[in-house]
Amino acid sequence: MLLRENGEAVIAIPQPSHSWLSGQLARAWGNDRFAPPSPFEEVCLAAEQHDIGWLTWEAEPALDPESGRPKTFMQVGPETHTQLWRDGVRRAGIYGRYAALLVSLHADTIYGRFFRFDKAPPEEARLVRAFLDEQHAFQQATIASLRADPLTAPDVEEDAVDRNRLTIAALDWMSLHVCWGVKENVRIPEVPVAGDERIEMRLRPGAGPEEIVVDPWPFRPERLAVRAEGRRLSGRYEDDASLRTALGWAEPVPIRASLRPA
Repeated sequence: MLLRENGEAVIAIPQPSHSWLSGQLARAWGNDRFAPPSPFEEVCLAAEQHDIGWLTWEAEPALDPESGRPKTFMQVGPETHTQLWRDGVRRAGIYGRYAALLVSLHADTIYGRFFRFDKAPPEEARLVRAFLDEQHAFQQATIASLRADPLTAPDVEEDAVDRNRLTIAALDWMSLHVCWGVKENVRIPEVPVAGDERIEMRLRPGAGPEEIVVDPWPFRPERLAVRAEGRRLSGRYEDDASLRTALGWAEPVPIRASLRPA
């Protein structure tokens, strides 16, 4: 769950809706400087489904007792989020091996960038290490399986896999900030461009309330409109049951953004 401030209320945006927005970005990605996704359908599918493991949780989200609002994805502990990632890889595998591989690699990237093993309680660090060991074994086996097929072997060359891993990470980061609302400059690191170059991408507010400026511009069209959907929640809730009932009746709110180059 993502929460977007909306006056005295919040708009609760489920993780799969944010993933859907990532998929919209992926399908428009690519121009003279930025290589398009390859294999196209598999990378776009992974971008759109990278949070598929959250489906069950989002159907019955948990309350943050301190705020009286839903827990965000950043408030869920390792015992839960490692299982959500595990479910996500398994569910992505129903579509195909390459999508599952990219979802697994995305989890690997997220933990590598944001999980602090040096500051985490020992049991939490153990859970994450065990999960990553399991995923590394899965990644190696999946790459070997794809490499054995001449049709998919080029897609699992080391540079191709790393490019797709970083592209998914950039799309995820961009989509998160679109959902939250870009109110100040945002920096997105390690975005792959043509060749081996990696650059920092920047987002900033545009002239209108829904406009976001992207620099450098990674998309094929000259402008890009994207959308997701959330629900407006007002006030505090006392328990999971009242929160879930309120979400079921809450007003749907479209999240829209118009992206343009600098």
